[in-house]
Amino acid sequence: MLTSWDAYDPGPKLPGKPRFTAHAAIRTGDRPLVLDAPLAKGRVTLDLYGPHGEGGRASARGLTATVVDSGYMGKPVKIPASGSFRVDPGKELLLDVDLPAGAVCPGHNLLDIIKCSPEDTNDSADCPVLTLTLADPAIRAYRAETTGGSAAGSLSDRLVAVSLEPDTSQV
Repeated sequence: MLTSWDAYDPGPKLPGKPRFTAHAAIRTGDRPLVLDAPLAKGRVTLDLYGPHGEGGRASARGLTATVVDSGYMGKPVKIPASGSFRVDPGKELLLDVDLPAGAVCPGHNLLDIIKCSPEDTNDSADCPVLTLTLADPAIRAYRAETTGGSAAGSLSDRLVAVSLEPDTSQV
């Protein structure tokens, strides 16, 4: 589940470069989920589309999620001695995914890709749509265990979070 996203610009007086980060959380059902570290290494995608059919503003494949200790500006969590992160029922695993500057489409930059149209809108349909996909074999195994394992080959290894899903009944 996406929890938020942000663009950060340190400005000319602070160290660092502008960045765009998607924040997400993984929660489970009634059983724990164990994910190897680094989390979904090279198997995370992030896509950002402008509102009103504008099209893509940014797209990146082959990313890796960073497990963090809290929400906005969380600090990375050290990899456990077991080499895996465990998500227990009722708990959540917080993730950050940074978008590389090179993934931004021409005509945009890391700071403007989140702008709504019009900018002062109060309607989420006027704002960009972000899709975050995390793929991991442990997700397929978790789903197979949940369903009894008979259809394991047809189950997805992906978790997909979308910031705003349009009214699909009208599609």
